[in-house]
Amino acid sequence: MKLGRIEVPAPAAGARTLILLHGFGADERDLLPLARELDPSFRVVSLAAPIALEQGGRAWYRLQEGPQGISFDPREVLEAGNIALEAIEDIARENPDPILCGFSQGGGMALAAVLERPGLVGTVLALSPVPPRREGDGKGLRVFLGHGTFDPLIPVQVAHATRDLLTKLRASVTYREYPMGHMICAEELEDARNFLAHRE
Repeated sequence: MKLGRIEVPAPAAGARTLILLHGFGADERDLLPLARELDPSFRVVSLAAPIALEQGGRAWYRLQEGPQGISFDPREVLEAGNIALEAIEDIARENPDPILCGFSQGGGMALAAVLERPGLVGTVLALSPVPPRREGDGKGLRVFLGHGTFDPLIPVQVAHATRDLLTKLRASVTYREYPMGHMICAEELEDARNFLAHRE
């Protein structure tokens, strides 16, 4: 399945490519302002999640609310991960060493993709991500993991577990917390910029 996308060309030749993966209920336009904040010199490819929601926006997989809280179909998560991975692989073939940046569901998709294909991408910005549904080898992977301490959708304890999992899988993790809910704040963007500027 081919995903929709928005591409923003780099202002100069030789720029790195930033791949954006939006969260549940948003679309491929949602994170474009964030890309300009991170580095206006990037070439940007913002992917549209495969599922169009009835209430508007898109999703990588559907969420159902029930007596036990929010649930999802693991098969749909796996299928979404495969679709995202295929799109990232296509982009990486033309643009070596891209950077992945995902928020919420998109952050989980980004992390799952890089763990599934070690070496495909070396740098990931995972902003308030759902936990990756796959494990793999994180050696050589740099991850910026940012999360809100008041996040009502993905509690900060889940972020701690994600950080610990990535560390166990040998990724180099920079973890930061912010006094916010399920969102992105200016301080987090500043920290992400500094993370990208200090490449190892």
